[in-house]
Amino acid sequence: MSGALMTTSEPTTAETGRADSWLTACAAPGQRWFGLSGALLTVETVFTIARWGALAWTAQGVMNRSTSQDTLGLTAFAIAGTLAMAANWTAGMLGERGARAVSIRARQQLAGALLPTARRICDTGPAEAALAMVDLVDDVADYHAQVAPLRRSAPLSMLAVLAVTAAVHWPAAIVLVLTTALIPLNMRLAGLFAQHGADRQLAATQQLNAIVLDSFRGMRTLRELGAAGRRGRTLTTAAERLNRATMSVLRRAFLSGMIMDVVITFSIAVNATYIGLSLLGYVHVPHAPGLTLFTGLLVLLVCPMYFAPMHARASAFHRREHAVIAAGVISDIVQHTPAQAIKAARPRPTEPVGVSLDAVRFRYAGADHDTISADVDFAPGTWTAITGASGSGKSTLLSLIAGMRPPSAGQVRWQTSAVRQAPTLGECAWIGQQTVLLDATVRDNIRLGRPAATEQQIQQAVDAAGLSSVTERLPQGLDTRLGEGGWGVSTGEARRIAIARAFVRGARLWLLDEPTAHLDADSERDVIKALRRATDGCTAIIATHSFALAAAADTVLAIDSGLLRDARPVNA
Repeated sequence: MSGALMTTSEPTTAETGRADSWLTACAAPGQRWFGLSGALLTVETVFTIARWGALAWTAQGVMNRSTSQDTLGLTAFAIAGTLAMAANWTAGMLGERGARAVSIRARQQLAGALLPTARRICDTGPAEAALAMVDLVDDVADYHAQVAPLRRSAPLSMLAVLAVTAAVHWPAAIVLVLTTALIPLNMRLAGLFAQHGADRQLAATQQLNAIVLDSFRGMRTLRELGAAGRRGRTLTTAAERLNRATMSVLRRAFLSGMIMDVVITFSIAVNATYIGLSLLGYVHVPHAPGLTLFTGLLVLLVCPMYFAPMHARASAFHRREHAVIAAGVISDIVQHTPAQAIKAARPRPTEPVGVSLDAVRFRYAGADHDTISADVDFAPGTWTAITGASGSGKSTLLSLIAGMRPPSAGQVRWQTSAVRQAPTLGECAWIGQQTVLLDATVRDNIRLGRPAATEQQIQQAVDAAGLSSVTERLPQGLDTRLGEGGWGVSTGEARRIAIARAFVRGARLWLLDEPTAHLDADSERDVIKALRRATDGCTAIIATHSFALAAAADTVLAIDSGLLRDARPVNA
């Protein structure tokens, strides 16, 4: 288990600027829907004003004891209310459709950056990748769904309310304008106040995700070492840290929201007091039109509508802090890819692929020495075993050859009689220590290597991997469904399914990382025979501790203190 814990440092101004730019750009797929949603929110405001006007008109009719006015007012109230609710519901549906468009595009970009088919090298950890794909994309999409329609509708809605208020009784409109000046300052202070809390919350979430993923991945080891209890306490500590960070964000949001509510309540209270005193005859503003029950009630009903868009924008301001941080993480994954790692599509070689390491050096970030130092050629069509102590760099060397990471110095080249080129990520066959089998049939697990494989190609792979005897004893042969993790077959049989999967790919270069690990002598012998058959006419480079597997190789290399020694014959 790696036990790695991710942390989030304070973002710099440049990083925040890049995150803002990406956040703005990623809204493009949903702009059409957000625009329509914003227009309908404005229409909803107009209908709501009409609804409150009808209610005030009805109240005036009741005071005047006018039955026809009451009937007309209630009818208008019902119609306007229905239209307002329909506009609001439709606006919400369009906003959700825009959010889906944004999230789909963002997830496509993430998948393109994370998966080998993108011809990219990505060092993003699985916990961070899962968090970005599942949660952070939704943070970005939800932010745009809330803010983009408001950005279009808020000015027009507020202007409509202000215009109606000014037309009915302009002193009330002046009160609204004066209190409006206090709100943007409160929104800005609220955003600055909440940003640090949002940073801490994301860091705590990333840390908890990393611990959970690492714990599940190494649960068997934890049980064997008797460390499950200690790991549980680590999980509890990380969960408590996330809880504290979340509560801190909620407290900050509540405090800033309370300040906003105080400003809005104060404005409405001033208008309500003024209108009440004016109706009672205690207050009269020179040159102001006289107040009636209809005009006074209408002003009181529409005043809260004036602040509603601002209140929604203030709520979205807190969401923006989360969205900016999420955008920073996603844009780093999508955009932070070495240029040399991007490869154009090339035809798959039809002959054995040789590998040349020209003065290759690799050093991990922060390390004070090279992990690998190699200058050697792997001849086409041969088996080469890489030996060395655990942690000596065998798996790192294979990842350099596969193109999964670039060397710190030197060049890695694949070569055939026709071309000499840099590694093409995903174009070699890879078998690791742990065989990944899906909860699917044997045939489907083999077909993962080539989804379009024909039945004849699958049967050839079965024969090459020595799986025929295995499938004959299974209840439904190749159509037997394997449980999650390969339940139903032994470790050696699962390894041969992996060999068949690699064979059906048709790759001419095989990289094998401890392919016989955790096997007994008989199973190891069967797997070695299967590998020899499957890699006939291919180049195989194998990292191993197994003497039997090294003895089956044509050449043996050894890594000692990071240095890849020259090849030597097995019987030397």
